[in-house]
Amino acid sequence: MIILLRRVRFFLKRYIFRLNNGIPYTGAVNPEDDFFIPPSEIFPYKTKWKLNLFLFITTLCTTTLFAPSSGETIGEALINGLPYSLTLMTILSIHEFGHYFAALKSGVSATLPYFIPFPSLIGTMGAVIKTKSPIPHRRALFYIGIMGPLPGFFASLIAVIAGVSMSEVIPVPLTGGLIIQLGNSILFSLIVYIFHGSIPGGHDLFLHPVAWAGWIGFFITSLNLMPIGQLDGGHVLYSLIGRKQTYAGWLALAVLVALTFIWPGWGLWVVITLLILMVAHPPVREISPLSFKEKTAGWFCMAVFILTFIPVPVQLI
Repeated sequence: MIILLRRVRFFLKRYIFRLNNGIPYTGAVNPEDDFFIPPSEIFPYKTKWKLNLFLFITTLCTTTLFAPSSGETIGEALINGLPYSLTLMTILSIHEFGHYFAALKSGVSATLPYFIPFPSLIGTMGAVIKTKSPIPHRRALFYIGIMGPLPGFFASLIAVIAGVSMSEVIPVPLTGGLIIQLGNSILFSLIVYIFHGSIPGGHDLFLHPVAWAGWIGFFITSLNLMPIGQLDGGHVLYSLIGRKQTYAGWLALAVLVALTFIWPGWGLWVVITLLILMVAHPPVREISPLSFKEKTAGWFCMAVFILTFIPVPVQLI
């Protein structure tokens, strides 16, 4: 029994350490030290592209097939689905290739984007890249973190403005079936108000496919900018304030736990954070402070997170 308790205590010690430092516990790591792997320990990475191309084409197909459009024939339905799929794929590509080129410019090896096809309401689960060598310093971390969500946000903003302008306010169908209602972020609500004013009772905005893709772009941007562990927001905030990012990470996790009682889907993100993302960002050395412009861009990203965050993304009414 005593041995079991010791093992449990040691496991919890290692787990809490990893949550608070973003790296495994070794018994010899000082979280206040800068974490750096010498270049001699970095192995070159040869870029592969065949699987990435296959996943891109597959995801283009699934997003086209599951686009919020229809047609009298399969061919017409596919053509009508292209405005949605091409807009969404453009947003995802801008986001991920922003990370990719920022990584290459910073001397960090990275894979090409892996798009994730998923036959569902939106046709995809997004896209990811994976770094294949350590991030050498905080300035590199800053650019790798910010060059995904920032250009992705502006691409989504263009899509939302164009799409909302083409959307129509229609009466809510008085049927006994379930209706999927999308939640609104602060920025999305503002854009809708600018183009359509206050939506009268018994009516709702029927989103144009381009607006629907832009809404998803906003949602993906806000998820990535959460100031947690290995998310883009964790990268950016750590590059801005260093180890103090841990406090923001715990606050974000607490908010997600509270929001789970409002929208159960956030519970999945709580689990992902605790098992994969971690609360704190791993230590990265600082060779020189960020400039005023860089800091301004970083805090702008944090503001974008607040403006695009959706407490209840989807609900059935």
